[in-house]
Amino acid sequence: MGLETKINKSTRSLTSFNGAITVTVDTIDLDFYSPPIISSQTFMVIDEVSPYNSILGRPWIGKINTITFATHQKICYPIIGGGVGLINSDQAMARTYSA
Repeated sequence: MGLETKINKSTRSLTSFNGAITVTVDTIDLDFYSPPIISSQTFMVIDEVSPYNSILGRPWIGKINTITFATHQKICYPIIGGGVGLINSDQAMARTYSA
C-alpha cells in the first residue's frame, strides 16, 4: 500500500475488552478522514483476528470535539462553517469479518 515509511516498530501490551493481553506489532501514523475534518492519528497494529477495523479512543474523540451516543452507536461532530458531521456504526459489516 506504500505505507512502509509511516510504520514505526513498537511493541506494547494491550488489554482487550475480555481481559486478554495482546502485544502490538507496530504503530502507524495515518490521516483519518471524517468529512470535512482530516486528523492525523497513531494506530497500533496487532496480529490478531478482530471484528474491528480500528478502534478510535478518547484522544481522537476529544480532538474533533465529538459527542458520542452509545445507545444509538453514533458519533456527531461539529463542521467548520456550521453543521454537524455524523459517523454511524455498521454492526452487520462488523459481523461479516473474515480472516
